[in-house]
Amino acid sequence: MKNKIVSVCLRTLVSLALISILLYIMRGKYSQILAALKGTNSLLFITAVLIFIAAIAIASYRLKLIVGASGDTGITFLDSFSLTFIGYFFNNFLPTSIGGDVVKAYYLSKKSSNKMQSFTSVFIDRAIGLLTMIFIASIALLFVPARIIDAKVRVLIYMITLASLAFVIFMANKNIARKFSIFLFLVRPLEERLKKAYNAIHIYKHHTRLMLESVVISVISQLSFFVSYGVLALSIGSRIAPSELLLRIPLISAMSILPSINGLGLREGSTVLLFGPLIGKENACAVSILWLVILFMISIIGGLIYLLSPQFKIKFKKISEV
Repeated sequence: MKNKIVSVCLRTLVSLALISILLYIMRGKYSQILAALKGTNSLLFITAVLIFIAAIAIASYRLKLIVGASGDTGITFLDSFSLTFIGYFFNNFLPTSIGGDVVKAYYLSKKSSNKMQSFTSVFIDRAIGLLTMIFIASIALLFVPARIIDAKVRVLIYMITLASLAFVIFMANKNIARKFSIFLFLVRPLEERLKKAYNAIHIYKHHTRLMLESVVISVISQLSFFVSYGVLALSIGSRIAPSELLLRIPLISAMSILPSINGLGLREGSTVLLFGPLIGKENACAVSILWLVILFMISIIGGLIYLLSPQFKIKFKKISEV
């Protein structure tokens, strides 16, 4: 319990520190940022929100397919769609150790006799989404002239892509995984759980069709998120080339998974860092604020769904023991 409190405090401090640094960097540009926000085109903003929700719906269908392949656990598309919204609520409004993915897994575990598989399904869903986004960026990089993309962006994409490929190979090949098993002594109390988790994830290697379908669905979902971001930039009068969206948003997403309160501070800072040279720091900051507004809107919807849907209620004492 004490470790979880320390973890929450550290993540909160990281987010607060990064936000403070961003505010300091943007000093003197507050009036321009406010002007950009005031000039937001309402119709385009609403369009960006609707595209974002459509992307969520597509990703929710991916979760439904993956959960359905886990055996005796099955959920409807409406359940999956609702759980995704609830996940945003827990991630953004409850800065605790109980994140959105844990809530999804806990709900699924109540419907299954194989609780480990329930948690694995959620992990696989999240991993496919993130890996697909990274590989989209690496593929886009092949078709963009070197002079157009900043060398630092190119190196970052290559590094994250290589790390992702290494992860996929590790999870798909037990012989390679066994060579690293000697390091399990470093986490002796968790050794058995980690082995069970690895075996549960490895099973999906044999679901070739499911994996291919999930990747295709994920590509469509991720591209929809990219379009939403581009429309959001248009709403304040800034244009971002599609190639830049494909290359830079995955980097922002990758940075956002680092320890913080659901990427708060990391997401906004990396947006200014990566899109600032293209549309100006003040406009990039305005876009990051509008993106945060959309996340909060989705989170509020998720909170209402959680409040009004008894089947999704969780017992915090039990979930903390998972």
